[in-house]
Amino acid sequence: MPITLSARSVRRAALASAAATLSIVLAACGANFNAQTAQPYQPAEGTNASSGGIVVRNLLVLADEHGKGELHGVVINNGTASDTLVSITQAPPKPPTADTPPEDPAPVTFGKFDPLSLAVGAALRLPQTGGVDPTPTVTPSTTPTVTPSGTPKTPAAAPFSVTGAEPGKMVNVVITFAKAGPITTDIPVLTDDHYAPTPRDDAPKGEH
Repeated sequence: MPITLSARSVRRAALASAAATLSIVLAACGANFNAQTAQPYQPAEGTNASSGGIVVRNLLVLADEHGKGELHGVVINNGTASDTLVSITQAPPKPPTADTPPEDPAPVTFGKFDPLSLAVGAALRLPQTGGVDPTPTVTPSTTPTVTPSGTPKTPAAAPFSVTGAEPGKMVNVVITFAKAGPITTDIPVLTDDHYAPTPRDDAPKGEH
């Protein structure tokens, strides 16, 4: 003999089933402080930082084994007023404390650039040209510029070039703006073939 449930019984059974399903889903997602969705996640290898409405994304150095390379990243103006990127330099050593010894970081030099405008909503990609010559030189036929004191000038480093940055290390930098407060942060140094689209010729088969 078929069993007929009342409308109220049907609703109660549906609600109980939905509650049980929800509890299983929450348990599977790890609904606690250690859940993966509760952990901070940075999808790229570079550093993210901000100052007011100015946001820096995926800032890093790509360098060869000799420490020569270039700076990469994006600077975004999410604020309500235009600004200017003035400079990016190595930060001075942090003063020693009772718990930390004095720092003596290897010197890292960043190529200087003219101040770059940051319009509201604009995203400034570094380097702007898609690549720079990290080792500018003076050809033998060129006579170096001589200062009034008689000392030859060293050729200026190309914009966004970096020297002295060892892959695998971090570099503490200061990013200066005309209006926003400066950003002091550590950025990673990766090998200059990190973004190579194809495997190296000398790489064993199967290595990418």
